[in-house]
Amino acid sequence: MVLDEKLAAFDREVRQEPVPGPGLRVVREGKLVRLAGRFHFVSFWVLDPTDARAAVDEIARRFRARAETVIWRVHGHDKPAGLAAHLATAGFVPDPPGTLLFLDGDCVHLSSDAGAVQVRRVRTRLELDDFLGAAARAFDSDPGAGLRDVDAGDLQRPDWQLFVAYIDGLPVASARLEISRSFGLLYGGGVIPAQRRRGVYRALVAARVAAALRGGAKTIATEARETSRPILERLGFRAATTETTWVLRNRSRSGQGS
Repeated sequence: MVLDEKLAAFDREVRQEPVPGPGLRVVREGKLVRLAGRFHFVSFWVLDPTDARAAVDEIARRFRARAETVIWRVHGHDKPAGLAAHLATAGFVPDPPGTLLFLDGDCVHLSSDAGAVQVRRVRTRLELDDFLGAAARAFDSDPGAGLRDVDAGDLQRPDWQLFVAYIDGLPVASARLEISRSFGLLYGGGVIPAQRRRGVYRALVAARVAAALRGGAKTIATEARETSRPILERLGFRAATTETTWVLRNRSRSGQGS
């Protein structure tokens, strides 16, 4: 795997030309690409030192006026160099830093044998409730963000899949897979505290990697905190670059803008 080539493909296929999940749409305005809908996320930009401050300030002003939260994720190779400082000045707050990792689909050797852990894809409303409940317990927060509103058709999409891990029939973990062209994207893997260190997280990774490869993905990508990065590296993932998620949190209100 040539990491620089994979990183360039990731920027092009995932960030510049995102495939929107349920309740989202792609908005292109000026030099920015955004996902808008059940959440708002700046996905890609072409900015230089002369216009970056103005672009950040405009996004901050607009979302404050709408009382909506907006997310802007900055990777270690992103330009311009002073973008993080502009985000901080505009009121964005950084989440704990993470790492973007890649796994070459030709080099996957993950076992699906998880012992007592059973991983299932979410296809019904009852399983969606299990997903939401497990996610809330794993992260000690409401994972909703519009997920409660997904319909039966959304749950059957080949490029957007939710998974729940069960032990003794009880939901103990949840995670999401998105397929964006040649990339399988692993998001939101979380295990409830009482069931950690039992191989549940590894089982969720293996199930999603297998589903991504069946769906045509050639590379698996995930953005991991320091707690999960060692596990992923032991499974064969390689670090490509750092990432920091900057969030401008505003009081939510009904209605979705563009």
